[in-house]
This record gives sequence, structure tokens and C-alpha cells, in this order.
Amino acid sequence: MRNRWLSPIAVVVLAAVIVLGAAFDPSGLAAPYTWTGADLLPVAGLWQVAALAVYVPLLLVGVGVLAWVVAHGRAPLHTALLVWGAVVWSAMAAKLMMSLMMAFGDVVYLAWSTGFTGVKAAVFGLPVLAATWLTQLLRRHLTPPPSSSTSPPSPGSGAGPAAPGSFFPPASGPGWVAAGVAVVLGALLGGVWWGGSPIGYAIGDSPLAPAPEAGPLGCLAAVTLLGVVTWVLNRWLSTTTSPRAVVAGISALGAAATLGLVEVAIALPGDLAGGDTFWAPAIMLRLAPALSFGALLALATAALVALLPATLPARRAALLPARKSVAISVPLWMVPVVAAAALAVPLLQPGTATAQPPRTKGLTLSADRRIVDADGNEVLLRGVNVNQLEDYFQKFPDKAVTRPLTEADFAGMEQMGFNVIRLALSWSALEPRPGHYDPAYLARISWAVETAAKHGLRTVIDMHQDAWGKGVNAAPGATCENGSPMHGWDGAPTWADRFDGAPKCEFTGRDISPAVARAFTNFYQDRDGIQTRLVAAWGMLAERFASEPMVAGYDLLNEPGFGEAPPITSGVLLGRYYDRAIKAIRAGEKRGFPHLIFFEPSVLWSGLGFEVSVPKDFTDDRLLVFAPHLYNESITIDQGTGLTITSIERGFDLASRAAAYYGAGLWSGEWGWFGDAATAPITKYTDQEDRHRIGGAFWVWKQSCGDAHAGAEDETGGNLMIEDCATGKDLPPPPEYVAELSRPYPRSAPGRLTGLTSDQASLTAQGEGAGCGLDVWFPGGGRPVVRSTGLTGVAIRQAPGGWRITGCTQGGYTLTAHR
Repeated sequence: MRNRWLSPIAVVVLAAVIVLGAAFDPSGLAAPYTWTGADLLPVAGLWQVAALAVYVPLLLVGVGVLAWVVAHGRAPLHTALLVWGAVVWSAMAAKLMMSLMMAFGDVVYLAWSTGFTGVKAAVFGLPVLAATWLTQLLRRHLTPPPSSSTSPPSPGSGAGPAAPGSFFPPASGPGWVAAGVAVVLGALLGGVWWGGSPIGYAIGDSPLAPAPEAGPLGCLAAVTLLGVVTWVLNRWLSTTTSPRAVVAGISALGAAATLGLVEVAIALPGDLAGGDTFWAPAIMLRLAPALSFGALLALATAALVALLPATLPARRAALLPARKSVAISVPLWMVPVVAAAALAVPLLQPGTATAQPPRTKGLTLSADRRIVDADGNEVLLRGVNVNQLEDYFQKFPDKAVTRPLTEADFAGMEQMGFNVIRLALSWSALEPRPGHYDPAYLARISWAVETAAKHGLRTVIDMHQDAWGKGVNAAPGATCENGSPMHGWDGAPTWADRFDGAPKCEFTGRDISPAVARAFTNFYQDRDGIQTRLVAAWGMLAERFASEPMVAGYDLLNEPGFGEAPPITSGVLLGRYYDRAIKAIRAGEKRGFPHLIFFEPSVLWSGLGFEVSVPKDFTDDRLLVFAPHLYNESITIDQGTGLTITSIERGFDLASRAAAYYGAGLWSGEWGWFGDAATAPITKYTDQEDRHRIGGAFWVWKQSCGDAHAGAEDETGGNLMIEDCATGKDLPPPPEYVAELSRPYPRSAPGRLTGLTSDQASLTAQGEGAGCGLDVWFPGGGRPVVRSTGLTGVAIRQAPGGWRITGCTQGGYTLTAHR
């Protein structure tokens, strides 16, 4: 007999969860539905109403229909589990439909990204599971037993909703069909969802792990597990009289989830060994691709089983209720199918683009993704961020927002051995009116690039923003139910603001403000052409510096906001902005040469130490450098809790694997901000920088006490060149920072570096290659003692703040230097 209350109860409970989540989590990062409080009208595009008009209705309808379909099951727990699976699957299906409305195209990426919705749905679906289970138990307790003359219809009797030939065939269909679909699709497509996914870098791989990308053995284990668990779940859940297509589909979804859980268990010892708590997000990162793939398996399996004739041989359902356990007897035909699928997988895995980047007069990339100069010497770009051209909101009326940028600043950077600056620009100052570029501001940028070059410093031109722009500023006296009122920051001009009435309140942080999320969503959707204007600005800047070899490249957007629907907004749509900006830059460089492109994941990486970034094929340009901000153990969100989610060491490993995923170089665009220099783990950071043989830019050279980042109670401003907030005078920089930042390193090296270790008074570098491009910085006034093998013409000359060691090589070499 059908439980007619099951479907409405499931829908009502789920609707309540959606409403409560939207009320308590305006960020939508944890809630099933994001409601920022922005105005619904006027509707600027389908994307603006996609969540409310597509996602929520489809989720509720999907759960309601599937709950109605399985409502005649005789086993309360089994039926409740089927409804729970329906919540998870319906949430992912609804999210995909919503995603396609917001960002049509990139179907595989969007389908894959629904896995995060699946993980959330597994959690917010628990109240639905509990409610449906309790409803059935109460119904069974309150409903009188049938008379002895009445018995439930058998599956083959033709009576009741589960009769053969009816719209819903009985659940006793062949479990081998569901298992076979899981095996075949697991082998053919699994690698795209696991190792080929945008978070494959974060979970790594192991040749022994049951993962479709882990070689033949791993694939064999994965598809075997998928097939066997699908078959077992199908048999177990078939004790209900629910439709066999639904049972088969939910079984396949459960099998994929089981595969994800097995991978979690196998990887747990390694995740625990890092000295941090990365194991917790790693669970989600492994389950998300498993669930999204399970949704695909469920759809394919249910469709195939539904199309099968009802007269296909099947095990008698009447025997199943009498069994106390389910025997695992896999059909023999599955063995060769599984083996063949496993062996075929390596041929189907996504590859990495190997196109050789064009030659350039400036910096480029080697075939193995190292930053090199025009002569092929590996270059480590180590330096500092410069924010003295930024246009900050004036938080304190009596304090300047930045400190003047003078040639003395560049001379000081040279004396510390830096060879690069990351020069932060503000779109608001660059383009104060749409289409009008401020000539005075452009002159200041050009002067900074030229003056930096005089002191041996290359420039990464960074389009900087923090929490969207100066316009994110709550009205005086404003109150906020969630968080505190916002003060403005820096970035976009006010003419580009599109907040749509979203509250200008900080919800656990400035970047999770509803107004910031709506502003970025409007930007990613190019509402009123605001993104087009920034793209055009990049084209103008590229034309201006098209022939400047000391411009290392362009950082397309600092810490992009994640918008209202990550990873749609922070993945697909951010990638599309990047592609447009790159094309504009290349068009502007037609009379010069191509420069490096530095691209960042969303601001969530700075806060968590990892993030779902843009699609792998977001551009066909190959001069790419992945430039996350490695703030691990400094200002990441976890530090306020006393825990470390992602350690410094793990952060470097994650960044390195992500760069390899994109076939890009690696550079840490920002790092530092550790607080008290005496206790800062800066040496721990710099050791990893050497281990990975990369460069980065410390934040920040000079910060004013009037900077929007500063607090009213601060006694000093900046964390390298210090300002006394009471007097405005310069104070000595922290010696701990100076010692580590100015430590010895190879500015350039012939061929490639193979090893590097250094501290404040010594260096050991190994490499291989031919040429005379070795150029090592060594700090201090005392001449270093140098020893080498494989080098000729070694010379030591004094330079501002230290020494420069140069030489030539024809193969492998080692250089050591110490005081």
C-alpha cells in the first residue's frame, strides 16, 4: 500500500531546510540555497533568477516525484534511504540545470562541480531521511494489520502499482545491468571526474588507490568496486516494491559514494601525516567528484533499466524478503569486462597541452613549465608587493591611505636583493570614468616600471582589488543582522558597482559580504558591459608596455571574489573573463612581444589554502603562470580557531600540483603577513620556497597607517618597512623579516636548477645546463667564500647591499657560498 504522506513530508522538510539555510548562511557556501538579500527586480538576465526559478523548484519537484514513486515500499529504512538518495541526486541534477542557465557551455566542468552540491545535499538531506523513516514507522504502528484473507499483491500478480507492464516496473529487475553500466562508464569516464577534475591536484593519487586515474591496477580496483557495490545495493534495496529503475539508479549513486569513502579511508593516513587538519576538507574533495560521477551513473543506469523489457530474466523478488543477508555472487562475465576496461583507461585519460610557447624578448616558460629568460636561463622572481599606487577607501579621515612611492623605495628593494615587484594598480584610478584613462595615473605606472628597471627589478603589473571596491561602504549608522557593516576597500570604480540592494555587511569576513558577492556575479556576467571595460583596459596597458622586457607579465585580477554561485562564478565565468583579458592583452602586444600571464584562483584559496579553480582549458594561451597567494599559517580562516587546515608545506605541494594540472609555471603572488616577526614561521616558508625552487612577492613593502587594512588601534603600519602611526616617521624593519627576505638565491641559472637550499649566511645550488647566465645574490658586507664544481669563469662583485656571483657552465654544476 502506498504511503501517500511520504512525498509531501519529504518536500516540506526539505523546503524548511532550504529556508533556514538561506536565513543563516547568506554566503551559500554551506546552505543549499544562496539568498544574499539582493533585489529580485529588475531582472537583468536569467542568471539572476536561476537559483530561485530553476534550482529550488527542480530540487523540490525531483524529491517529491521520486518520494512518491518509492512510497509504496514495505521496508521503512530502505524506502527512507531511497528518498535520501533522491535528495542527493535531485540536488545535483537541479544544480546542473541552474548552472547551464548561468554559464551555458563547459558542460563537463559544470556537471563535475555539482558534486559539491551533492556533498551538501547528503548533509541537508539527513532531516528528510529521518522524517521519512519516522513517518513510515508511525504509519506501520498506527495502521492495523491486514486480515488473513488479504495479502499484498505479488510482483507478478498484475495488481497494485508495481504490476508488470505498468509505468513503474517492479524493483526486482536484473542487478547485473546496473553493475555493468557502472563498470563501463567508470572505466571510460572516471578519469575525467577524479584525476582530470579541477580538484584532482588537491587529493593527489596513488597507484594502489581504487581510483579510475591511478593506472590499470587502480582502475581495476575502482571499477570492480563500482560494479560489485552497485549489484549488492540493487539486491538489498530490491526488498522494496519500488520501481527497479529508481532502485538501480540510487544503487549506482551509492556505489560511487562508497568508492569515494574507500578512497577517503585509504588516503587518511597520508592526510593525517601532514601535521594539519587537511584531512577534513580532503573528505569533501574526494567525495565531491565521486558523487557527481554517481549522479551520471544513476541517470544512465536508471534509463537503461527502465527501457529493458519487463520480461527479462530476473531473480524472483518474492525470495528476497525471506533472505537474512545478501550473498555477493558477481556474474562471471563481469570479470573480463572489468579487466578490459581497466587496461583501456590509460588511453582515455585527459592529457596536458604541450604546445611550445613563443619566443620573447622578456620572460617565457620552458617546456617543463619553469620561468626562463630569452636566453633559456631559469629565473627565480623574488621580491615584494608594492601598494603605493593603490586607490584605497579612506577609512581614517586624518590619515593618508598610502605612502609616497619614490626612487629610494626601489633602491631599498635592490639592496635587499629583490629582482621583482608586484605593482598593484587600482581600476578606479586607472579608469575613473567609463572609457577614460587617467593620463597622470598612467604616467605614474610607467615611471614605476622604468625606475624599478633601473634598479634591476622586473615588474608584474597587478590589477588589484580587495572586496570589490571603494563603493562597498555601508551607510553611517547602518546595522547588520549577519556580521558588521562594511567599510570600503579598493578595486573597481563606483560606476561599475552593481550591488542590487544586497546588504553591505561582513558575514564572517569582508569577502563573504552579500554586496561583494553580488558585485562579482554582475561582473562575471558582464552586466552593462562592466567586464568589457576592464578587458579593454588590459588591452590598453598591454599596448603601452608591449615592448618592455622588464615587465615580467600581467596579473589579471587580485584574489577574485567567488560570487554567488561558486564554482560556476569563480570557475567557469572567472575563466571566461581571464580568456577575454588574455586575448585583449595579446592584441595590444601586436607591435611588441608576448608577456607572461599570471592568473589566480578565487579569494577562497587565500583563506583556505586550496580552491576549485578555473577549467583546465579556459584559454589556449600557453604563457601561463599559476599565481595563488600562499598565506598558509598566517591569515587563512583557520588561524582564528587555533587549528591549521592547510600547512605551509602542504600549501606548496597543492600549488605545485595545481600548476602542473594547468601546464603552467608557478609563482606565489602574495605571502607573509605572519604578525609578530619574532614568532613568525617565515623560515618554514622560505625553506619550502627553496625546496620547490620558485619565487614570490612578500606582502607588503610599505603600508600606511591609513590603509583600509589597518585598524584604529594600530601603533605601526606595514610589516616590512614600518611607519609609526603617531608620528608618521619610518621605523626600522623587523630584522627577522629582512634576514629571510634578503637571503642568498640564484636570480638566474643556466638550464634548470635541480636543487636549492639556503639560509641567511649560506647557499647551495645545483643545476644542469650550458651558458653564462648564472647570477647569484648573496647579502651582507663581507665577501662570501665560494666553491663550485662544473663552473668556469666564476666572478664575485660587490653590489648594493651585498654581492653578485656569476659564472658559466657546460653541464651539471654545484655552487656553494657562505660567509
